[in-house]
Amino acid sequence: MARTPLLLAYDGECSVCAKRADWIQARDRQGLLVLFPLQHPELVHMAPELAGQQLHGELHGLDLVSRTVYRGPSLLPEILSRLGWPWRFFAPLFRIKALARMAAWVVLKRDERRFQRQFR
Repeated sequence: MARTPLLLAYDGECSVCAKRADWIQARDRQGLLVLFPLQHPELVHMAPELAGQQLHGELHGLDLVSRTVYRGPSLLPEILSRLGWPWRFFAPLFRIKALARMAAWVVLKRDERRFQRQFR
């Protein structure tokens, strides 16, 4: 299990992204997740590995010890493994790429439906 801090870069101007960041932060009892909005001026200094990448529209993670960059479905088990009980027990399941992609698809579809309901 990962016990190193993970920096999460998200779009602070996106309401969906901000809600996800709030959800994650509320469950981070061990303080292993460092959340930074893309608009924060210190992000470039904290995570130069993210420079030049298309960051909008997708959550990105950076292991602050190994300096490994995660995005998309590969980021989900990294987040879960740092959240602690009960979330960390799901992390190994989502290391299976097919399950991680399915979970990402379900979340995206759910968010699409919520977004469409707002404008009806």
